[in-house]
Amino acid sequence: MKNWYLIQTKPQQEQISAQNLSNQNYTIFYPKAIIKGKTVPLFPRYLFIELDDKFQNWTPIRSTKGVANFVRFGLTFAKVPNKIINMIRIQQQQTIEKMINICSHQKGDVVEIQTGAFKGQQAIFQNYNSNDRIAILLKIIGQHQEIVLNENEVLAI
Repeated sequence: MKNWYLIQTKPQQEQISAQNLSNQNYTIFYPKAIIKGKTVPLFPRYLFIELDDKFQNWTPIRSTKGVANFVRFGLTFAKVPNKIINMIRIQQQQTIEKMINICSHQKGDVVEIQTGAFKGQQAIFQNYNSNDRIAILLKIIGQHQEIVLNENEVLAI
């Protein structure tokens, strides 16, 4: 029976590991994105490998260039359910788009608020928070105040 397993790679060796494992006829899933012309792994230092529990030789995997080890919980190799792999594949494009958006604002960039009471006001981008929220500095009554908004509520100028 085939299952997906999680492999940890050596630092910045995801591409080399994936290529070398593919050359050995293993099925690999290496989710990545291209951001500003550079290939970036969605899960740095990790990739997924599909293996047949009974018929495939696992021995060469650990000695493959770029591979650090299998991820384990105690003595048990970490299995990744097929539905998780499929979900990652489906949402990979959304993740790529999100990563592109993350790269679209830098600290100090001027943005314009698009909704709410401060619509049309300019502010200074500070940082990204969790769940698609951002922190901005808005000048109110002569002082800069930090405000947290949804990312889609501002537009870069």
